[in-house]
Amino acid sequence: MEAVLLNAAADLLEEEGADALSVRRIAAAAKVAPMGVYNHFDSKSGIIEALFVEGFERLEVATSSLPDIDDPVEALSVACRRYRALALAHPRVYELMFLSPVPGFEPSDEAKEVAIAAFDGLVAAVRRAMSAGALADGEPTTVAQILWSAIHGWMALELAGMTFVDDQDAAAEQLSATLLQGLAP
Repeated sequence: MEAVLLNAAADLLEEEGADALSVRRIAAAAKVAPMGVYNHFDSKSGIIEALFVEGFERLEVATSSLPDIDDPVEALSVACRRYRALALAHPRVYELMFLSPVPGFEPSDEAKEVAIAAFDGLVAAVRRAMSAGALADGEPTTVAQILWSAIHGWMALELAGMTFVDDQDAAAEQLSATLLQGLAP
């Protein structure tokens, strides 16, 4: 039942935005009584937090296979591509994760730990690239934050429709290539 409610909430969020996330709307979309939402998520905030967590779990899965890519710079390029792909596939969840579209929603410490775990995959990929001599020596968490921030900035602009290039894919690739080149030894 939790998966049905979460899918209904995710669909409402993607189709209509954060304002559509009321207990009654989620319950109706899931074809259950409103009490069903309360029984599984305690409140509207509980289901919003579950969407937040699910978004970061997807991001963690996307970065968990980076060690399987032999070239550490290619692994970081793949991380950038996957980050963008997730944001494009789930733009309203992305906004929920990073841009606070739900007034008053504050993720719990447990939810923030899931977000940190997703970030840790990028830190590990940066550390590996530094160890291989593919990136200049530095503090891996700081370098990972720089990469994440740049890609996040790109995605915030792209999702807001504030881009001025014809080929978004090529320009996003150029951004990650430029970042990685700039971080090279």
